[in-house]
Amino acid sequence: MISHKHKCIFVQVPKTGSTSIRVLLGKPIRPHLNLWEIKTLMESYWPVRGGRTNRIIESFYLMLPRERRLEIGRQQFESYFKFGFVRNPWDRVVSLYERREATELRAQMTFDQFVDWIQYSSSTCIHSSPHRYQLDWFVDPNGKVLADFIGRFERLEQDWAFVARKLGLSERLPHSRANPRPRHYTDYYTERTRRVVAEKFRVDIETFGYQFGG
Repeated sequence: MISHKHKCIFVQVPKTGSTSIRVLLGKPIRPHLNLWEIKTLMESYWPVRGGRTNRIIESFYLMLPRERRLEIGRQQFESYFKFGFVRNPWDRVVSLYERREATELRAQMTFDQFVDWIQYSSSTCIHSSPHRYQLDWFVDPNGKVLADFIGRFERLEQDWAFVARKLGLSERLPHSRANPRPRHYTDYYTERTRRVVAEKFRVDIETFGYQFGG
């Protein structure tokens, strides 16, 4: 999401504390865009939404030559602080399974069956855009990281405090939709399902240095 007020771009990777941060930053133009999609949006359209004035401005903005819009959007994208968070893949799979919206899913399949489904699914989030890895949310088509900062869900308070100081925001998160689990994520796994997730999310595990139980 783009916050023009705070001159930042927040990458909303599902199940990494996004809801709490949105409370402070506001609503996105479109939910769950990755950084490359946001960059393309800013290089093509008037990036401020809402109200008759912005609709009029966008009409005139689209009359500018495409090269000029690319230049304006690229400069704005580069000047904004771009950040997001990632989560231990084994923990994130459990969170996807236990999410509040998944009551019917849990009634139809066990966690082991869910892991098997995840193994062969092309999308590893609950939204329409396919992202096999969390890393996919932060890179361009060539694999170059576009983010200025990628924090960890496991140290959300500490990493958010760093972001908040840069943006002049509250260092305390509201913990919107907090959903404590009765069991630690490691208790959900067998040796087999642990290996399935390790292979499925190998890139995230290697890139961000995650370990099972760590």
